[in-house]
Parts: sequence; C-alpha cells; structure tokens
Amino acid sequence: MSTAVLVMALGAFLAGGAISFHQQRKPTWAVALMALLAAGLIGFGWYAWFQGR
Repeated sequence: MSTAVLVMALGAFLAGGAISFHQQRKPTWAVALMALLAAGLIGFGWYAWFQGR
C-alpha cells in the first residue's frame, strides 16, 4: 500500500508541475504531456491502493 501512496504523490507532484508550466506559458504539448503523466500515475496509484498492492 505504501507504493501506491508514493505513486500518487509523484502524480500530485507532476500535476503541480503542469499547473506551474501552464502559468509560465510553456508550450501546450509540454503541459499536456505532464498532465497526462500525472493523471496516469494518480489513476494507477488509486487502482493499486484498492487492489492492495
């Protein structure tokens, strides 16, 4: 279960980075890629949490 928390924390860190990139007017593809990775990590962490991994 601690691995799931670490994965979700990394996803939250990347989500904050995506918000920061957006505020700095970085290229849209970079913001979208970071947001997609963040969503994937948070989703996988959530799934692993409920599966007990």
